[in-house]
Amino acid sequence: MSDLRRFVLIACFACALFAGPGIAAAQSLGELDQRLNALAPRVDEATANSGAASDVVSQLDQAESDFARIAENSRVDRDAMLSAYTRLDRMLDRIYTAYQKRKDACIAQIDNGGTCDYEQPEQIALRALYPLSWLRFEGATLYAGEPSMARRLLNEAIDGFTTSTLILVSPELVRENLLGRAFSERELGKFDRSEYTKAISDFREIIKDGPATGQYRAAQQGLATTYAAMGKLGQAQGLTSELAANATGAQRQGLEMLRLREMFQAEATASDPAKRAQLHREAVEFIRSREGDKGSWAVAIAAAADYVPDPIAEFGASNDPFENYLLANVLYFKHRPLEAAKYYWAAARSGRYPKAYKYAADLYYSAGRLDLVESLVSELAHQPSNPDAQWASYMRFKIPRIRWERSGMRNVQFENQWIAGAQDYLKEHPRGQYAYEARFRLGEIFQKRGNYLDAAREYEQVAGNPDYDFTARFNAAECYYELLAGKGRTSAAPAASEKSQPPKIDRDAIRYSTLAALREAIKLEPAAERSAPLAQHKALHDSRGRAVYMLATLLEHEPKIDDAEVASVLDGFETQYPAMSAHFNEAFEWRVEALDHLGNYAELQREMTALVARDQATPAGNDFVKEIGYDLWKNGTIKNTQGDRNGYLADARLTAITYEYFERMVREGKIPAKNLSGTLSILGQAYLAINQIGRAQTVFNQVVAADPGSPDANAGLARIAQTRNDYKDAMDLWSRVESVAAESDTLFYEAKYNLAEIFAAEGNITGACNKLAVTRSEHPNLGTPEMKAQWTSLQRKLCLDHTAG
Repeated sequence: MSDLRRFVLIACFACALFAGPGIAAAQSLGELDQRLNALAPRVDEATANSGAASDVVSQLDQAESDFARIAENSRVDRDAMLSAYTRLDRMLDRIYTAYQKRKDACIAQIDNGGTCDYEQPEQIALRALYPLSWLRFEGATLYAGEPSMARRLLNEAIDGFTTSTLILVSPELVRENLLGRAFSERELGKFDRSEYTKAISDFREIIKDGPATGQYRAAQQGLATTYAAMGKLGQAQGLTSELAANATGAQRQGLEMLRLREMFQAEATASDPAKRAQLHREAVEFIRSREGDKGSWAVAIAAAADYVPDPIAEFGASNDPFENYLLANVLYFKHRPLEAAKYYWAAARSGRYPKAYKYAADLYYSAGRLDLVESLVSELAHQPSNPDAQWASYMRFKIPRIRWERSGMRNVQFENQWIAGAQDYLKEHPRGQYAYEARFRLGEIFQKRGNYLDAAREYEQVAGNPDYDFTARFNAAECYYELLAGKGRTSAAPAASEKSQPPKIDRDAIRYSTLAALREAIKLEPAAERSAPLAQHKALHDSRGRAVYMLATLLEHEPKIDDAEVASVLDGFETQYPAMSAHFNEAFEWRVEALDHLGNYAELQREMTALVARDQATPAGNDFVKEIGYDLWKNGTIKNTQGDRNGYLADARLTAITYEYFERMVREGKIPAKNLSGTLSILGQAYLAINQIGRAQTVFNQVVAADPGSPDANAGLARIAQTRNDYKDAMDLWSRVESVAAESDTLFYEAKYNLAEIFAAEGNITGACNKLAVTRSEHPNLGTPEMKAQWTSLQRKLCLDHTAG
């Protein structure tokens, strides 16, 4: 409740301001209001029930302490504080009055010859009176602009503390109430100076009990502030100095605040210039001796800001670097940044406060005074021993860069200045703290000018910032990508002849660098996204999608494709990178091809099932499904010729899953069968491969019904008939294929071959051999090497061996 507490709070606030972000107040006015709301209904119960009263009074006492703590904050709304004060006063007063009346009634009953225990109501009344008296002492501060109300509250507080001292027997409690009364008397002295004498008497009464009591130091401090209020500064300073010498922590800082206030007030009221100068020196030396103590230093700054009317007049006329530095801090505390920066700069030039250069520069920068920042960092950059010299060198690049950006990136002079600044910084600090930004910006300007090789080299050296690291690797990859496409130039100053010639580059080395940069960018992006503001997440993620697509594109053009890496980088591409929708088909096709080469048929089945789960809605979409199915069928036939029977069957199943989509389209009347004869014929062949003969026959018949001359469908039906030894139908069907298939079509030769086999099966060996011989004489190549080998084997078996026999 004392000035000491007030100064301790101010000191703590100052420490928080100069030491970094502060700690939130233990209790806000809103939380206090909530507590009072909860207590309000219990007050009625407390006035009637002594058991409930004890707990309610304890909680109201705590609420009063919280109120006092909140009242110290000058930023709290006065009207809101008055509302809380009135409610709390009313609650405490009701309980005090109720139990005081109960005590008086009990005593009257005893006086009339009855019996009654008045101790319990008396104790509850006293317990309520103590916080109520302190509350009224604090309330007087809220009514500082209404003297009559303030005086009334102080007198009520004095009466309350006096009542307690007359009844209490515990010396500790008596001293507590004497202390409250003394503080109230001191505040009342502002209206009636005779009250100061009463306050001094009460403070001395407490001090008499010695330094071992809990109230001793507070009484000494109260006595000092009373002397100060009376204008007896010498006596006040003596007491404050004695207190501060023996105090510790926040209490010591509060006393230092008091001491400084007294010193500054004494200087302000001194009429003798020499005496005033002496007092000024004493105050400065008092602060100087505490410069190394962060808490005391913050207190000194707060005291100077609060109690020196004109800090510049007080400290600014001196050439003392310490006073310049102190003044700078005081002005910063008072929210006068440009003036503070001026004195930080002056202090820095002495060499004693090297960090003050940056303090000044930061303040000028925040105020938009780039001209002053530029002058300051030019001075600082030439002081290599200063810890901020590197930062100053960086700012010589950063300032013209800012100006260039503000010009819409059109001012050539600013552009040349920041480029020169970046190059100077990198020359002095090639791996410095800010090298990542300088290199990145140089990379950007080189890339913009088409100097992709130098841009990529700068980008590749960017390190130290997750966001920049990722973007730099991605940009480096883009630059290398452009070089692979034959764009750009290879140096900052190309010869005239180079302007009309493609750049001469080591394409293998550039391709390797591109791949490495893309892989690194993809790896770095998640960390960059985590550290970036939420608004940048999508752009970073979309860039990663582009990097994945570029990497896959390059891998697809490698002499030997790394199917495992292709499948890995493109896994989930469509769901992860919706912004890359224009490239979904390519990515899907590459991923399917890679998975097929790897033999990951289970994953492929999931991919194909998802692909055909819904209508493609466009002809282009349908064509894409056709292409995927055809690629799987083609891969299967290659595997079959290579002896990979399992791979062939797996691809046949996948082809069937894919092309069943078109069977459904025909069944639902969405695409005519005649438009899908080739696709459905492949589906039939896939069914045959996986031994689904009935489904194959149904599909082939469906095609023939729509296109009677379809070589593929007729060939499929012919194979089914032949396996069933239905030679008549097989003969008719193969003859139809023979008549409609083009000579360039393998089915043309397959039909003739199978007709020969059927002749032989029916016992017509001569007819079979004639068929084989005539065809061979007319078409010596027999379509494909595989067919030629098969033809030779059958001809030897049926014809040559038979003749020899």
